[in-house]
Amino acid sequence: MRKVVFALFIFCFSLFLTPYSFGYDVLFLGNLSEPPGEVALSEAALVVDLGGHELSDEEWFQLATSRDNWWVLPSFSELEERFPLLEQFSAAGIPIVATDSPTPEPVPTFSSFLTYTQNYHTLAALNLIQPSSPDSLAETLESLEAQNPDNIVVVGGEDALSLYREELSPWQEKTEFINREELSADFVQVSTLPEKPVVLFFYSSRCPECRKLKNEITPPVFEKYQDQIKLVYLDYMFSENYQKLVELEEAWQVEKTASVEIFSPAGYLIAEDPSTINQSLESFLEETIAQFEAGKKKVITDLDQEGESLILRRFQGFTPWVVAIAGLLDGFNPCAFATIIFLVNLLMVLGHNRQRVLQVGVTYSLTVFVTYLLLGLGIFEIWQTLSAYQLISRVVYGAMAALLLVFAVLSIKDAIQYRKTKKETEMSLGLPKSWRLKINQYLKQSFSQRRLIVAAILSGFVISLIEAGCTGQIYLPTIMYIARESAYRLEALPYLLLYNLFFIIPLVAVFLGIFWGSQSQALVQFGRKNIFFSKLALAGLFLLLSAFLWQGALA
Repeated sequence: MRKVVFALFIFCFSLFLTPYSFGYDVLFLGNLSEPPGEVALSEAALVVDLGGHELSDEEWFQLATSRDNWWVLPSFSELEERFPLLEQFSAAGIPIVATDSPTPEPVPTFSSFLTYTQNYHTLAALNLIQPSSPDSLAETLESLEAQNPDNIVVVGGEDALSLYREELSPWQEKTEFINREELSADFVQVSTLPEKPVVLFFYSSRCPECRKLKNEITPPVFEKYQDQIKLVYLDYMFSENYQKLVELEEAWQVEKTASVEIFSPAGYLIAEDPSTINQSLESFLEETIAQFEAGKKKVITDLDQEGESLILRRFQGFTPWVVAIAGLLDGFNPCAFATIIFLVNLLMVLGHNRQRVLQVGVTYSLTVFVTYLLLGLGIFEIWQTLSAYQLISRVVYGAMAALLLVFAVLSIKDAIQYRKTKKETEMSLGLPKSWRLKINQYLKQSFSQRRLIVAAILSGFVISLIEAGCTGQIYLPTIMYIARESAYRLEALPYLLLYNLFFIIPLVAVFLGIFWGSQSQALVQFGRKNIFFSKLALAGLFLLLSAFLWQGALA
């Protein structure tokens, strides 16, 4: 079965890499007095059945169930007179499109519109049953706008079509209107829906550099060619997209991967440098379009394994040390660093004892570990696709960057003030003792030890969930795929644990460095003797972290 499925994939993919296929055929049927020939049906990718037939219920049912990809767009009279048959169609898995007319009784399986996709090109079909208020189309129009199909077919009587032509004007150039009242007897029409060369843009939603390339750097180039290409964005943190990426990497023998990879019938483009990508991208798109127009044929060779096998082979080539190093390198996360530095310093400034600071820091670090483990298992996968994810991520990054910038300014102010007065008690970041006692008393009354632990857990969870640091483009996605989709998930789990363990090592090192440094009498005495330079060094750290966070907020 897997070989059959993969053979179909190779066939479909060869269409993608064979740009002489400029479209796919959709067969429209209506007012039939007898079933059409088998040849006409077999050559169509999709059959759109407009009804109005003189066929018996049995003949129509056999015709509609004779093949896959058959849609029925009934007329208003058929909704009234042949509704039981339409219910049978729905029960048999045949989609029924009834856009703007109530059926005799609620039927959830009837759709207001349907979409069909082949080679990433989408056709949407609407069936206007009777004239009614355009308000009845509001939800359908919103869905169309969200899906942005390449072609739209609208079927209906003249009154209905004239009423809705204005409502559908945003899609006028790619919309075909079929007047049901003008259909001839035994109406058969084959429409070839045009295709463009497909460009697949693979990126990671957890990577700020990827998002910057996708949302800010490359759009001007893609907009220049938007009428000549079909651009598809694929987040490879999703298993099905990662599998497709690996298949394409194997097909094109990609040796060096990157955070962003772009494929087309002309080949591939590996992109990471914002300063050079657009020049390379424009040449890449020109070559893609030229090959498509020339009808050049691109064929996959030596690809005899499906994506899951390729990913498994890649996974089996991993070693524990390689995975550990990948996790360690990916663990340099300025947002998490900034949070734990802020928490620990705040607790120490407010006079909390060593044990309390240690408990909060350990709790925060463990929460980051557990949250990233759950992310690796796909528990919060859908969250990262939401627009709210990127918005909240930017807001948090920006807020923390601004706060650290304020701290940096205050540290510099303290250094200058100490240089002039030699008085430590007037430090902006070192609160006066009277303030510290009052605030500490308030916090002890308001925040018990349990509440501080809860706060550490919540902050660690939220920061980890919205943090968008780039992950290893080979190791983590591969391990995540095996852990989620493969029968080898039990073998992948130790690697995922190892990766995340080393991922939090930089965070733990930062925490321990601050914690033990604050407890070292030698460092404390050195800081007191060198307050001016200590404050400047602290300001430099705040500025560095703030710069990293601003980069994440703007990406």
